[in-house]
Amino acid sequence: MARPDQHQLNNLFFGERLFTSKQAMEILGDGKTKFFAQDLPHLDAFLDGNKLKITGSSIQRLIEKRLAEPRRRRPTDQLHKAKTQLEESAAATKARPKQLTA
Repeated sequence: MARPDQHQLNNLFFGERLFTSKQAMEILGDGKTKFFAQDLPHLDAFLDGNKLKITGSSIQRLIEKRLAEPRRRRPTDQLHKAKTQLEESAAATKARPKQLTA
């Protein structure tokens, strides 16, 4: 069977293509831990030899699902706490007496 040339591969629709786990992580914008723990159970995937292949249509479904969910905001108390800690450390740095250099 003849292998398709690059031009034919580029003309395939996204949903008809297969992606490696690395490509899928880049498309979804996730790191390894989140991808394998949270995303992979929701994707259609199979092993091709020792490579994990993921269908483009399942990636599209996951993206659509994410877009349909309400936006999750980061807890503001964590942001406030981090900002307060930064301000305190900056104030402590300014309050330190300057060391004399000889």
